[in-house]
Amino acid sequence: MSDWEKKFEAEAKGLLAEVEEELTVLEGVDTIDPFGEDDPPAGDDDTKPVSD
Repeated sequence: MSDWEKKFEAEAKGLLAEVEEELTVLEGVDTIDPFGEDDPPAGDDDTKPVSD
């Protein structure tokens, strides 16, 4: 393997390690999905029992 290939491989492994570390940190964090469906408005909660 040439010298530049070894440097490229070492850099790629380092970047992968950084990404894995960030993902580990973020696993427990609640995030907002910008592409997800909007939450229902506060008055439209279907989980509340309906009173007659």
